[in-house]
Amino acid sequence: MNIQRWGLLLLLGLSQSAWAAPDKVDAFLRAEMARNHIPGAAVAVVRDGKVIKLAAYGTANLEWKAPASTRTAFQIASGTKMFTAVLLMDFVGQGKLRLADRVCQYIAECPPAWKDITLRHLASHTSGLKPGPVDADNASVTAAIDVAKRAPLASTPGEKNAYGSDDFVLLTHVLEKVGGAPYEQLLRDRIFTPLGMTNSGFDHATLTEAHVVLTSDVVAERAATYQWQTDNQQQYWFMYPYYTLSAGGLFSTVTDMSRFTAALMSDKLLNADLRTAMWTQPTLNDGKPSGFAVGWTVGQYRGRREVAHSGGPALSDTVYYPDDKLAVVVLTNQRKLVPTLAHGVANFYLSPPPFLNEPGISDATPERTQALKQLLPALIQGKADARHFSGTAKDELADMNEWFRMKLGGMPPLSRWVLLEDSSDHLSRTYRAVFGKDVTQRWKVRFDPAGLISELDVADE
Repeated sequence: MNIQRWGLLLLLGLSQSAWAAPDKVDAFLRAEMARNHIPGAAVAVVRDGKVIKLAAYGTANLEWKAPASTRTAFQIASGTKMFTAVLLMDFVGQGKLRLADRVCQYIAECPPAWKDITLRHLASHTSGLKPGPVDADNASVTAAIDVAKRAPLASTPGEKNAYGSDDFVLLTHVLEKVGGAPYEQLLRDRIFTPLGMTNSGFDHATLTEAHVVLTSDVVAERAATYQWQTDNQQQYWFMYPYYTLSAGGLFSTVTDMSRFTAALMSDKLLNADLRTAMWTQPTLNDGKPSGFAVGWTVGQYRGRREVAHSGGPALSDTVYYPDDKLAVVVLTNQRKLVPTLAHGVANFYLSPPPFLNEPGISDATPERTQALKQLLPALIQGKADARHFSGTAKDELADMNEWFRMKLGGMPPLSRWVLLEDSSDHLSRTYRAVFGKDVTQRWKVRFDPAGLISELDVADE
């Protein structure tokens, strides 16, 4: 590469990968952008602390036709919780708090119903606090906590996961009290500045009292957010009041996100013991593991441990495989999307799952499997007909069609179905669907006595 081209590259804030010959990741993301009406996107792949792929595609702002770059600031929404989790574990490492601490140690006039709620409960969404919509009229963390105090618990602490509750509002109060500074300053001092994350921050968007004027801080090189409406793009804003910022609202670039994920592969932010604690699921009261650890989702993908978080629901999608020291971050400015892109990119870097060639069990009712297989093309197109469904599946068919179109439309062709589990009456069945050579999903299907699909749940595995 000549000197002039390097200068242009640096001026635009693009990585060398953005100028490199297109690879399979580029082709996959561009195809998904076209299929899902995504104006702009960016990707980072980090392995063993080193960035091995950094690129941006498309348009950050359609009105100005501003190209997306690796310096474009995307709204990462609930992906912010990963940073809050690291901040929380940093204070654990300093001995300033413990995950087992009761929240009432930090809250004045704490309601008696909260006496058994711990910081771990808050960080893993298992506190029992009632989920509810964001209220922009709550002017501060204190005001939001006062409102939460008056609401009854929705469940016993530790009973179940309840995403979207006031958990992180209480965590904000605890972090600010222990850290002696506002939440945003704590993020800057403890994470952003040490890692050189110079393009991450909040826009403080708010409506005036009359709810007719939207004000916002300037965010350098911010991507506008859009949602596809039948045949046109519509700009979209979601405002995060200050009291919700630890749960969502951060703007960040794919370059900054690559620095964050790389730091988690070493002791730069947290030592190994603290990282393990952050990514360990608590046990619910019934003995089952929670789906959330401390601010991160925890699960399995392609036979390996995965810690992750998405936001928006797919404005940001971050997946990390600790045993492989591999992380993938995909940022987009299309709200109407499902978080599948990071998995799609990770498939190019992860070995096939060990269960890929398991034979499954014999099929006593192959006609049901055949009917499901024949229905797949319609699901991929988002055009499944109601005559194949009953019960919950039929009631939710419109949403399900849209979800399946986004979820399955970018998959390789179906290779085979494998029956994994079957109830004695053959009405509840679990399949493994293998797409292409080694991409798999787990399909849980409930049939009614007439053979119609009454429940359908599909998950990457």
